[in-house]
Amino acid sequence: MKKTLKISASLVLAAFIAVAFSFRASAQGDVAYDAFSPYSMYGLGILEPAGSQNNLGMGGIGIGDRNATYINLLNPAAVTAREKQTFMLDFGLSQKDIFYAADAATTIEADDSGMIRSVNNMFNIHHIVASFPIGKKSAFKVGVMPFSATGYKFVSREFSDEVLLDMGDVRYLKEGKGGVYQCFLGAGWEVFKNFNIGVDGMMYLGNTVHGSTTSFTTNTHYRTLSRDWNIVARGAGAQAGVQYTIPFKNNLNLTLGAIYKLSSTLNGEHSEATTAATATEVDTLASSLNKVGYKIPSEVGAGFTLRRTGKWMFGMDWTMQDWRESKFDATPGIDMTTCRQQSFKIGGEVIPNKYDIRYYLKKVTYRAGLYYNQGYIALDGLPIDSKGVTFGASFPIYKFNTSMSMSVDLGQMGTLSNNLIRERYVKFTFGLNLIDIWFQKSLYQ
Repeated sequence: MKKTLKISASLVLAAFIAVAFSFRASAQGDVAYDAFSPYSMYGLGILEPAGSQNNLGMGGIGIGDRNATYINLLNPAAVTAREKQTFMLDFGLSQKDIFYAADAATTIEADDSGMIRSVNNMFNIHHIVASFPIGKKSAFKVGVMPFSATGYKFVSREFSDEVLLDMGDVRYLKEGKGGVYQCFLGAGWEVFKNFNIGVDGMMYLGNTVHGSTTSFTTNTHYRTLSRDWNIVARGAGAQAGVQYTIPFKNNLNLTLGAIYKLSSTLNGEHSEATTAATATEVDTLASSLNKVGYKIPSEVGAGFTLRRTGKWMFGMDWTMQDWRESKFDATPGIDMTTCRQQSFKIGGEVIPNKYDIRYYLKKVTYRAGLYYNQGYIALDGLPIDSKGVTFGASFPIYKFNTSMSMSVDLGQMGTLSNNLIRERYVKFTFGLNLIDIWFQKSLYQ
């Protein structure tokens, strides 16, 4: 009876995760910014790094990682790395502070250093994932995490004397927000000792809203002109992964991993409307509704980890996606092209003494890593790259490896060269890794 109730509770939890984030993905254009970057104007927006706070604290590695203390989201085969009969839940939040800088030669207003600067910050739910066994050598997971994010807002004023004399104060606003989330359902199997495979099925849910407004704040003879377009897209995808562990002496293990994600297409609708408004009425000047299809290319990746059980781990990952065949809406006046995206990541973790009973800080898992990512968008032929250094830690709070974890990402995207904008950011990701033992038979009733 108890076993049936726990299985039912798992299915209810899985349904709740899918429904809750499906609703968020369909409504996100109205509730909050999931990103805030001028580079999110293009393509599908900024592609979010995959993984939980545990992966992100090690530079984002995980393709070759097998760890029973958290759910590894980067390789479907890793779901089998667990203690027997354990239920696992990972819930994460993120907070990001971004510092922008641009060359004064390409801007209207600058500070004493000849630069224009700005700051922004965001706070969002990052992911929810649950996992539990479905057999002695197999396990199941369900969850949701971000795939891409769009968020930008530009406000400027007209400085031409001729326009000011004729029309008064004129202000321009360009704004966009939204993004794409991916809900996933996956399972893994230990085919034979030390060799594991896994498959994830994914559903992409996206809603992005863009707008451009020209307002005349001092001359009431002119109406406010707005052009707004909304893109709602859905798609399905799948990913497979393998991991093979080679044991050595003294609890030393080398794990090799690889992943392959199938290409998929986001199909949906692009609705557009142009309006002219006064204080009392709004007239629709034009409207249209068109079908869209955005290709997400296939992805390949490989990685390894070298681990001394209960002591330390070191690993590296490489991934590649070729976006050159993917076509997106053109941006007038901007030479935007897609390119091949590659990521290189290196990181690791260390535990001073997992079983120390005197000093709590010796039981903490400490993590660090580095990453370099060549973006899938190029402006004037220059790919928008990102790079950074990461740190993280897991603080045990209960038996069975339950912990509170966090990561810090100190990174940069873009450059001041070629009239681009440089973004330096500090991103914090916090999470709860909940692990509990199921189906235990009590010695005493």
